Amino acid sequence: MPTNIITGRQIAFTIDGDVYDAQATSATLEVESTINTYQTLDGKAYYTTDTQGTFNVEMLQDFGAAGSLCEALWNAAANNPNDALPVVLTVHGVAYAFSVQPIFPSLGGTAPDALTASLAFTCVTTPALD
Repeated sequence: MPTNIITGRQIAFTIDGDVYDAQATSATLEVESTINTYQTLDGKAYYTTDTQGTFNVEMLQDFGAAGSLCEALWNAAANNPNDALPVVLTVHGVAYAFSVQPIFPSLGGTAPDALTASLAFTCVTTPALD
């Protein structure tokens, strides 16, 4: 099978129906499983009891811009902190759907650099192929 090189430029994502990949510099989805191991008379047995996802986004701060993700997240976290936001993450044409809890983005940064925000969303649903 030939090698298929995929780059970060083949990642796109929407949050609450709006596309934000043009403002993002990085987007990764991590899903961890809680796996219990039982020692039986026949050997080890494994049982998955839970999964937990984290959607990590590094982005340029865009406060004041039309369609600003930072402002949308700030407002969602301030006004509706318990209303999950639907997300679709597409990597090289394969889409994963899940929901995240709104969080406040970071503000500010160093003088000569572009201001960035690091976001670590908690997935409230297990990501699934869309």
